[in-house]
Amino acid sequence: MRILILGLLMLAGTCGSQKDMGKEANYQELDKNPLSLILSDNYGGAESEQLLVIRDNKALKTFFSKVNMTRKPGLQIPEIDFNTEMVVIYCNGKTTDMSTPILNRMEDKDDKMIFAIKPESRQKNDPSTALLMPFHLYKMPLTEKEIMLSDNK
Repeated sequence: MRILILGLLMLAGTCGSQKDMGKEANYQELDKNPLSLILSDNYGGAESEQLLVIRDNKALKTFFSKVNMTRKPGLQIPEIDFNTEMVVIYCNGKTTDMSTPILNRMEDKDDKMIFAIKPESRQKNDPSTALLMPFHLYKMPLTEKEIMLSDNK
């Protein structure tokens, strides 16, 4: 009987450690690139390249009021839990490139986090003759660090 109980306890302990390993793998993946793309559109971004950091619902609504100014119906505002998450919006500026840029974290210091656009995402895969002002909305875990876009292109 003791052997059976000991065996069950060992089995239960092993199962729990496998669950923890799965959580650790997800955390490490998130740690590599904390951004996840939630929304992308070809119209409504800024005229020049910029990175916007939004940490509250009021600022997000202000951004969408500008984007939806000429849309009927407008784009729906994504639901973000600003207690644990924040929003990073990358605007390409005026362009004819329809590809979605891939932002990767290049540097993470105590006071700032620097992102850069993956070089292969800057290739013009499907050039258009229309003038676009795209924006790409990413969410990431909340941080007080300064979020910056790398100058390297």
